[in-house]
Amino acid sequence: MEFISIILSASITVFSLGLFIISLVSYLKYKNKKLLFVSAAFFIFLLKGIVMSSNAFVEEFSMSMILFGVLDLVVLIALFVATLKR
Repeated sequence: MEFISIILSASITVFSLGLFIISLVSYLKYKNKKLLFVSAAFFIFLLKGIVMSSNAFVEEFSMSMILFGVLDLVVLIALFVATLKR
């Protein structure tokens, strides 16, 4: 089970980094505020992936499910704002 956790956290980190870079470059090109909120959401997923990876390798650095829940809530709010933004 530990191996699956490591693969999952690494995948989230790498994929969210790629999506963050793509959305940030897109924002810089088109200056659309929606893309800024989407970039923020991917950045928060990147931070979550880094924390998950840290949890997999450093046992003393244990984050609670409450922190992950808060990060997910912030991501959902950023995506919701991007959806409503005109």
